[in-house]
Amino acid sequence: MFKIIFVFLLPIVLLASPSWLYKIEHDKKHDIVGYGISGNLREAKKNAIADITNTLHVSVDSSLDMVNKDENGNLTQNTSTHLSTSSKAVLSGVEYIKVEKSGELWYVAAKYDNSSLDIKLKKLLPDNLQNEAQNKYLENTPLIKKLNKEFNVKLNYQIIRKDNLWQLKYRDILLPINMRNFYQLFSNQYSPKLSIKPNKNIYRENDNMFFYIKQKMIGYISVLYVEHNGKVGVLLLNKKSKKSFTFPNIKTEETFKIVNPYGKTIKELYVVLYSKIPIDLHKFENIDDNLLDESNYTFDKLLLKLNKYNFSTYEIKIRK
Repeated sequence: MFKIIFVFLLPIVLLASPSWLYKIEHDKKHDIVGYGISGNLREAKKNAIADITNTLHVSVDSSLDMVNKDENGNLTQNTSTHLSTSSKAVLSGVEYIKVEKSGELWYVAAKYDNSSLDIKLKKLLPDNLQNEAQNKYLENTPLIKKLNKEFNVKLNYQIIRKDNLWQLKYRDILLPINMRNFYQLFSNQYSPKLSIKPNKNIYRENDNMFFYIKQKMIGYISVLYVEHNGKVGVLLLNKKSKKSFTFPNIKTEETFKIVNPYGKTIKELYVVLYSKIPIDLHKFENIDDNLLDESNYTFDKLLLKLNKYNFSTYEIKIRK
């Protein structure tokens, strides 16, 4: 008798997840649906948001361990012990479309409108806008150029880090920036008196990298780089120079070695700054062979520097 009960109960435990889990069709092509599971409803909702922000990709650092899903997308009974997230991102406009408790677990599906940035912004902008001064670097990026053309007016947009997300800010409007939009903030920009150019445009793992830096002014040169996620590091700090040079000096110094631990093709931005006196770059950390840590999301602070100093930039691609 007891053996027969056990045989029939086991499949029920393994297949206890709701039939809609991982199967909800998007109402609109720009919707993102995220799923969360936990023994606690609040945590299940947070996990659903983390699933969405993981899709936005550049915005957060999150990990969702779903290795215990079966081939049909259902969860085994041990999944809840492996599901975790380090995301603390806050997304406005998230709608919870499914909330269900099955056994000891809560299952949540959340939906987020990921319409293009210009469509969202158009709904929120006030009428009768007039041209405003823009950040010297931002106004020449593909993203801001597109917005300027779309609305036929230049507005004082800012890029800020808030709630573990990169966001576009205008007055009291805040809109999260996805990966595609974030890469549209990378662009090659040149100064007649200062330029930076790497030895390649496209790199692969373990390639050597160095830069040709041309200058027509005597002063201090600094080189920084921006990772694909907005982390910033200092490669060269306030080198006093009278003429163009190669960095690192390929005759006396080791070149940089390319690493790409992300398993996909990424982009990076390299920046050279000029000043007559040493620049204060204490908000940006020097880097070594290690990847920058969590405290280095300082792309917004670098943008402020670019508005004050003579600079040039160069975007590269690193293939997986």
